Amino acid sequence: MRRCLALAALLFATPALAGPQDPWTIDLRASKLTFTASQVGSQVSGRLPTWTGTIVLDPSALATARIDIRIEMPPVSTNNRDVDSLMKGPNFLHVLKFREARFTSTRVTARGGDRYEAQGKLTIRDVTRDVVLPFSLAIVDDPAQPGRVRATARGRLGLKRLDFGVGRNEWASTGQVSNEVTVDLTVVASRPR
Repeated sequence: MRRCLALAALLFATPALAGPQDPWTIDLRASKLTFTASQVGSQVSGRLPTWTGTIVLDPSALATARIDIRIEMPPVSTNNRDVDSLMKGPNFLHVLKFREARFTSTRVTARGGDRYEAQGKLTIRDVTRDVVLPFSLAIVDDPAQPGRVRATARGRLGLKRLDFGVGRNEWASTGQVSNEVTVDLTVVASRPR
């Protein structure tokens, strides 16, 4: 199974010699998916370390682009035991019941230069919402792998946690935990030239 990303989450163009249906292979060691939110006025940062998926994207054939990313939720971490316990519990992500988040693209569009947007469906806690992920993309020859190119995509997605049912009971208020969550992604991938 080919391992590919997001957040994802996610987004690659291919060089002119590659076919529009050739998937990218994600370098999970070099890629990262993180998030930030505000709790009682302090910033809380975390990471989503485990994900897989498929990315097929060629800027000359955007109509055939396919992005399908699956993010495992149980490993989510802020490196703070108390915050992690609350975040993984039933009032927030409920990772034992909703073990996976998923992004599936519906359309990818060019925005000029190295800028793109991926429109798609994001599912968290079995709640699916339309999202638009803007990202930049750089493609260079891969010095470590002759005959291949390396793509780096960077994007930022703003979400409202309550739109996905994240924050139940007393946590449905935004007095202690902000409604806004920012997801940042860096995706590094390679493919044949």
